[in-house]
Amino acid sequence: MDTNSKAKTRKVALRSKVMTRRRLIQGGGIVKLNTDAVTAILQPIYNTLPSTKANGDHNLTYGEIEWSTLKYIVELSSKQQFTGNTPGKFYDLGCGRGRAVLYAALSGPFDQSVGIEILPERIALAQQALLKLKQSIPTAGAKVKLLETSFLNPALKYKDARAVFFSNLCIDDQTSMALFNKLNAEMQKGSLLFCSKAPSTKLVSFELLSVERMPMTWTPSSEFHVFRHL
Repeated sequence: MDTNSKAKTRKVALRSKVMTRRRLIQGGGIVKLNTDAVTAILQPIYNTLPSTKANGDHNLTYGEIEWSTLKYIVELSSKQQFTGNTPGKFYDLGCGRGRAVLYAALSGPFDQSVGIEILPERIALAQQALLKLKQSIPTAGAKVKLLETSFLNPALKYKDARAVFFSNLCIDDQTSMALFNKLNAEMQKGSLLFCSKAPSTKLVSFELLSVERMPMTWTPSSEFHVFRHL
């Protein structure tokens, strides 16, 4: 990015933050922002946030979803007909530093944005990002929930999900299928599932809407599957 582009991005971020503060003061609560404004607010936070590598039993490759891909998720989730009695929740399963969770909370059609991460060092960074966001927008965390646990935890039920994102590129097939089967049984009609790899066995309650090529931090074009629950 050249100097002029960086300066323009900083100006957009500052203008978005000022406008958001004014809306919060006038309206007394959190507002839904457009996706470009959310990117301008969150990008500086994540540019300064430490990255992390997990060791030991969880020696996993770590990358993140790009902002334009998050925009695609939010916009498609807003357009798709959802049959739930509430707006429904966004779930990021293996949320890492929480960028998708914060993005969906600020711009998405969801009543809550939930990040689930089993690694304590990563959930700590997600909490750190949320804290930095709340310093600029005090009520920004009202719709955010971060959980340090396994996404296969039996106590977790995904009946209230409107959209689920599961980056399973580096997850073994047994774990992936266990989660796919859980989502197959628990998600509601009309809810969306976004994942890096398709399940190895067909799921009777999901239809494949599309296979896209979307940018991730490790590549400009990664396979991206979109399913809808029937």
